[in-house]
Amino acid sequence: QAEKEKKLYAIIDAFQQNNGHLNVSDGRYVNTVKLFLTGISPEEYSAHRMFAMLGRNFAGVGPQIAAQMQSIDELRHAQTQIHTISQYNKYFNGMHDFRHMHDRVWYLSVPKSYFEDAMTAGPFEGIVAISFSFEYVLTNLIFMPFMSAAAYNGDMATVTFGFSAQSDESRHMTLGIECIKFLLEQDPGNVPIIQRWIDKWFWRGYR
Repeated sequence: QAEKEKKLYAIIDAFQQNNGHLNVSDGRYVNTVKLFLTGISPEEYSAHRMFAMLGRNFAGVGPQIAAQMQSIDELRHAQTQIHTISQYNKYFNGMHDFRHMHDRVWYLSVPKSYFEDAMTAGPFEGIVAISFSFEYVLTNLIFMPFMSAAAYNGDMATVTFGFSAQSDESRHMTLGIECIKFLLEQDPGNVPIIQRWIDKWFWRGYR
């Protein structure tokens, strides 16, 4: 993680010193950055809070450590995204108050409600919702196209934080898969429950 941080902040510094915001090839891309900052970064912080709560409440040492590590990862993702996009905030309107907008803009109710419902669904359903249905299935559909658009528009700082975050997802996916495997092995009666959770959260995220 320290090596990734070192590379990321070196690229962010270079982006800022060379006025990288002036190299954006299409002005509409800045609006996409606003959507990402208001729709995704606060949810990274919500995931951090959820896994911190799970780490405090799980009984076993293994799940506690795994949840704690993912909580730290999610906090790091939120911080690096905010730090990277802060360069745009110096020159463009609409990015300074993303936390305020997160609770008030109608289109943000979709990701906001997903994560808030996952946080209050219970520990095991929450892990199925975030570590499997979201991390395993949906993050690739969000991060890969967005980072490709960032590279196309010359925003290499955003590309770097995206792939830095995405490289953590393999651990997060493993936590989701292992928790599902554990629950299924405990009791055959858990199978329809897990299936119902997967159907619920996958299709909710897809829509």
